[in-house]
Amino acid sequence: MNNLAEINTGDGIEKPEMNVHVDRASENSCLSTLPKITSFLIPKEYELLPNASEVFELELAYYEYKLLTKYDIVQRGAFFKSVDGVYTNHHIICSNNSPLTWVGRSKITKSYFKEGNFSTGYATHGLFPYRGKFHPQLIKGILNILKIQPDHVVLDPMCGSGTLNVEASLLGINSVGVDKSPFCNLMSKVKYEALRVDKTQLSTILSNSYKNYKILTNDKNIPEDFSYNDYFKPEKAITLLAFLDAMGYARRSSKSIGELYPSVIKRYVGQIGAFTQAREKINLQIGKSKFEIGDARNLPIESNSIDAIITSPPYSFAIDYAENDRPQLEYLGYEINKLRDEMIGLKGKNKKEKLANYFEDMDKVLSEMTRVLKVGKYAVIIIGSNDIQTGGIRLETKVEEMALKHSFVVDQKIVKPIKGIQNTMRDEYILFFRKV
Repeated sequence: MNNLAEINTGDGIEKPEMNVHVDRASENSCLSTLPKITSFLIPKEYELLPNASEVFELELAYYEYKLLTKYDIVQRGAFFKSVDGVYTNHHIICSNNSPLTWVGRSKITKSYFKEGNFSTGYATHGLFPYRGKFHPQLIKGILNILKIQPDHVVLDPMCGSGTLNVEASLLGINSVGVDKSPFCNLMSKVKYEALRVDKTQLSTILSNSYKNYKILTNDKNIPEDFSYNDYFKPEKAITLLAFLDAMGYARRSSKSIGELYPSVIKRYVGQIGAFTQAREKINLQIGKSKFEIGDARNLPIESNSIDAIITSPPYSFAIDYAENDRPQLEYLGYEINKLRDEMIGLKGKNKKEKLANYFEDMDKVLSEMTRVLKVGKYAVIIIGSNDIQTGGIRLETKVEEMALKHSFVVDQKIVKPIKGIQNTMRDEYILFFRKV
C-alpha cells in the first residue's frame, strides 16, 4: 500500500464477506440471531477493547486490522483487547492503571478517567490532565496506520502536553516535541521521562514529598535545584509537576495547594508505579524523545528529516492557553502578556484580527511542516470545528485549503466527536496530508 488514499477508495483491499441473511418475516427471529456490525469488518479472533464503539474508533480499528500483522497488533495495536486469545500490550498497560488516577476527584473527572481507561488515562497521560490535549489512543492508532517504525522520527510542532511523544515512546519510536509555552515543555518532559523511571525512585519521591513541597512554597519562583532545563532529576521534576498541578486545582476549587498537593503526588506516584509494573511485564522498550521551546512557524529542525507529523493547532478560540496556565507560567518566571503575543491564535484585539492572525500563522506553520517532512510522508492535523467562536468560519476547511498550496494532498478525513467541551466545539477533523 503506497498511501492512505488506497484505504479511502478500497483499492487493493480485500472486502470481508457480508452475505448474512436475516429472515425479517420469521416469527422466530430475535436479537440473538443478528450479527454485530463489527463482524462484517473484523474476524472473531480479533477482540476489540470495550471502549472501541464510536465510528471513528471502529474505522481506525479496521485500518489496524488491514495494515498490521497479528503480531504487530499484539505489540502495538490501539483498539484491540486480544488476538487469538493473546492480550495486546495496550490492554495490559491500561488494565494495570492505578485507581489513584480518579480517587478524590470530582464526579465528572472520575467518570472521564473510568470511561477512558483504555483511551486517555493510561501510562503517564493522566499526569496533569491538560485542557484540549490529544486523545492518546487515537494517536497510537494514527502512528499504526501510517506504519511508523522505531527507526523513524515523528514530530509534533505544537506539542502541548506531549501526548504524541508519550505514544511514540511507548511504541519504541523516536520523537521531537516543540512548543512555544515553557510550561508545556516542562509538562511534556516530565510525562516522557516518567515512562523511564525506576520503581525504586518512587518511594523516595513519596518520602521526600513534604520536604520538597516546603522548598517549592518558600519561593515565588522555581528553586534552582528544581530546574528542568538541563539534567532531568526524576524526584524534583515529578514533584514540581505535581505541585503545579495542585496549583491549578486550587485555582478552580475552594481548597488550598497545601490541601490538594498530598493527594496529587500520591496519584502521580501510583500512576507511574502502575505503568512501570506493566512496562517490566511486557519488556517495553521506550523510544527517545527530545523537547524544544520553539516556534512552529520557524522550526529548529533540518529540512526533509521527519518521517511523520501529527499535531493539533491550539484551540485558542475555545481555550485561552496563556490565561489557563497563568499560575504555572508565572511561577516558572514567565511574563504572560509577552508570551500571549507570541502564541498562535491569541494575537488580536477582536475576533476578526485574531482570525486573520491565526490563518497567517497557520500558513507559516504549514510551510515549515512541508519543509521538514520527507516527500511521500504524512502530516496529520487534528483540528476542531469551533465555528461558534469564529462566526461560522470552519477552521478545518481553511487549513485544508492552505495545505494544498504547500505541496500537500488530502488522502483521508476522519470525523471524531469531542467530549468535554461540546458547548464550544462538537467535532474534530483528522486530516491526513501527504507531501508530494
